[in-house]
Amino acid sequence: MGRHATPDPAAEQPLPKRLARHVVLWLERIGLGLAAGAGTLGVLRWAGTSWTASLWIAGAIAVVVPVAAWLASTVPGHDDTAI
Repeated sequence: MGRHATPDPAAEQPLPKRLARHVVLWLERIGLGLAAGAGTLGVLRWAGTSWTASLWIAGAIAVVVPVAAWLASTVPGHDDTAI
């Protein structure tokens, strides 16, 4: 009913455009993860943490951030009509 019955505007676009949209979205998420991992690596090395530990932690951050961004995209948006 109402807005819930309306198809997603992105679903009405041609396949190449939808595919490009998903590729760009994932590239942004991966870029954010790489930036967070690089920043973490820099801070950990500056703090004197060993290279091995710094690389493991930065690698984990580089994986967790895009996964968290994907997970956050699955949560329904805020309902402005609620009181």
